[in-house]
Amino acid sequence: MLFTMQAAYVSVARSMPNPERIDRVNETMNNIESVVHERNEAYYRLETGDGADPPLRTVTSFMGFTFKKPAEEHLEPPNECVKEYEVPYLDSDAYMMQKLWAEKEFLKERDRNIGLKMEINVKQSGIVDRLVFSTNFKFKNRCLKRTMERYLRDDLSCGLHRCEPCSTLAINTIGKKPNVKENALVPGNHAIIVDAEVLIRFIDIFGSDLFQCVFCQSVVLLQREMVLSVCAKFLALHWAESDILPIILCVDDDALSTLRLDYEFSFTIKEYVQGMHSPKKNELLDSMAAYDCSLAAGKTIYENYLSHHEIIEGIAQGTIKKGTFSVSRENYREAYVLVEPSTMTSWFIQGLCCNRAIDGDIVAVMLLPEDEWTLPEKKMRLRDVEDFEINDDDEIEENGVESFPKIKRAKLNLIPTAKVVGIIKRNWRPYCGVLRRSQLKNGRRHLFCPSNRLIPRIQIESEQADILENQRIVVCIDQWPRDSSYPLGHYVRALGKIGDREIENEVLLLENDIPHAPFSDAVLDCLPNVSWKAELQSSRVDLRHLTICSVKKCLFYVDPLGCTDIDDALHYRSLDNGILEVRYFVKIFMKDVLFTKLYVGVHIADVTHFVRSGTAIDDEAAIRGTTVYLCDRRIDMLPALLSSDLCSLKGGEERYAFSVIWTMTSNAEILSTKYHKSLICSKAALTYEKAQELIDDPTSEDDVTIGLRSLMKLSRFLKEKRMANGALTLASTEVRFEMDWDTRTLKGVQESKHLDTHSMVEEFMLLANISVAEKILSEYPDCAILRRHPEPIEASYKPLIEVYFFFTTFLFTKNDASTSRSSLLSMDLMYNCSR
Repeated sequence: MLFTMQAAYVSVARSMPNPERIDRVNETMNNIESVVHERNEAYYRLETGDGADPPLRTVTSFMGFTFKKPAEEHLEPPNECVKEYEVPYLDSDAYMMQKLWAEKEFLKERDRNIGLKMEINVKQSGIVDRLVFSTNFKFKNRCLKRTMERYLRDDLSCGLHRCEPCSTLAINTIGKKPNVKENALVPGNHAIIVDAEVLIRFIDIFGSDLFQCVFCQSVVLLQREMVLSVCAKFLALHWAESDILPIILCVDDDALSTLRLDYEFSFTIKEYVQGMHSPKKNELLDSMAAYDCSLAAGKTIYENYLSHHEIIEGIAQGTIKKGTFSVSRENYREAYVLVEPSTMTSWFIQGLCCNRAIDGDIVAVMLLPEDEWTLPEKKMRLRDVEDFEINDDDEIEENGVESFPKIKRAKLNLIPTAKVVGIIKRNWRPYCGVLRRSQLKNGRRHLFCPSNRLIPRIQIESEQADILENQRIVVCIDQWPRDSSYPLGHYVRALGKIGDREIENEVLLLENDIPHAPFSDAVLDCLPNVSWKAELQSSRVDLRHLTICSVKKCLFYVDPLGCTDIDDALHYRSLDNGILEVRYFVKIFMKDVLFTKLYVGVHIADVTHFVRSGTAIDDEAAIRGTTVYLCDRRIDMLPALLSSDLCSLKGGEERYAFSVIWTMTSNAEILSTKYHKSLICSKAALTYEKAQELIDDPTSEDDVTIGLRSLMKLSRFLKEKRMANGALTLASTEVRFEMDWDTRTLKGVQESKHLDTHSMVEEFMLLANISVAEKILSEYPDCAILRRHPEPIEASYKPLIEVYFFFTTFLFTKNDASTSRSSLLSMDLMYNCSR
């Protein structure tokens, strides 16, 4: 009643602002409040029999805090009569506290919703039990809470092939077959449980077919001995009826002594391999030999690396520089490190200062005092001088680099010399090469000579020297101790006999890290049916029948001899008003090009119709990057069904394409440009040589020849304009291999002859790239990614300046080299001065 009267009072006071009335109403309201207060006290005394303060009620503030407040009213007010109070203070601390509280409430509500969803998923996933672990940690002056859950499920199989107890489970994996009775240490069929350190050290040997069933626990790095033994005991009980014994393999005897306290059937990996009955065990022992290799104690050859903290501090202070270690091709004991890319400043490193770095490593280098600067040896150091005699007692003579005769260095030509003080990132990989056998009888330690002469020789242990001596093999580096002149590695596998063409091609591909394995089933599943045919879609423009031109439209291809994936095609059409139309086709996934006849346009083979983003075939194409051509074969980026058929613009076949169409005059002046998807059909397939013959043949007057001649005329106009705008053309020699395709042998090598048709195709290719780049930039001005050649660094012209210094007094450094046009003018001037 009190609040009803108060609300009525407010409305009346606003409608009739009479001072006398307001005073009387205020007096009445005060009297009513005093009456209500006295009534509340009376009620309280009647209920409690005490004359103390009135009862308290719980109040929640806007920040979430709860406290007790004396009850001033007996009745709860209605919602519409609740007064809104402003916070009397809003300083920075109060504002931040309010903001943090709101953030806490939001995160609390979000976590609650996520928890509800996770609870539903947990119940639906067959999880019978779970443990929740919460940890608090400090991050960027904030206290964060991390919660982890571990689940116990009863619907997953153990992973063994045809396990009887697991056959009735909801999720039953295919599993691995147990290892058969082929080891002297284990009485019957068994499964292997490995330590994480075993996998880290000896990952190569587990690719052998001698290891059929191997288990690795996800928590093996946490309390590994206890986890491994508990897992083995559980599986032993689980497989009791199947008569399969789980065994544990560890790295060394120290770990073995701890494991055998809890589980009897524990062995080292070396003991297990030695107990195999298969003759292949020698290869596995060779792969493990690097970690058993112990050199005779002697003086150290190389210095210790600086710690990570010292390297970071040195880089910050500028006393240490970071760069890529690049071994000199003239002497493998010399290297350079590019420390200032902007000025092309490199530091020279020689001999022991290389400090166990290998070509491609990212190293930390420190500049030596100026009195220790030196010069590179111009004479190539042949490795044949290292014809050492290797034996078991003194396996490799540690005679360091300093045993080689020193050269006299001119003080005036000394260059900045540095030393490697740390390795930031190793660039080790599997290396192909040959084995150089020890000259001692029954010697186990041998030298491996990599095919890449920039890589040092690698010391390995093997008992199969008789078998591997005349074979190409693969070796990995494991370590490079301070007291060894060579890195220590292990044998991985044999490729085949030296000199075999297929084996040498394999070495070439492996050394250049070119993926060449057959396409996986997941990639092949992304391909369409072989009988797929292109159909006209509503989003495509039909370019198969162009009848509006005075000259019959004709599509034709230009490509090198012997290719099955047609890359280049041209289309020509002459309109009645004297305007020309040319279409140009390009295979987008290999940056290859196709052309049409005269309107003037470009058509790109629509490979994206078959290769969708995020699919297995898209991921494989991203890994391969391009098609690689060898003398006798090629490694496709995409399966042959696409690269040589459905995405190849063959004669008489309808294909999908992207189109860029120019409208231009007879002197190659572009009037307009259009872009759209299209459906095209070719009428002829020509090589560059055949196209050139048609152009030069005065008796040929068919539609294809007329179109080629017109395109040739247009391309010359385009080239003249491009050269006038400052295009820089650097000629290079292209080598062509002649093959006997019946025997797949090389017949000869000759310099490829440059034809006018090459230039014709090139001009339309460049015009297409320019037009598409302009379109992309106009449509996406804020996020367009366009390729351009950066401004050349002045230091990169230094070798060119030195060459021309002997022929002319022209000072090249005073000329502008910021653009291709200025570079072209400078080179032309030098050429004229040198004549």
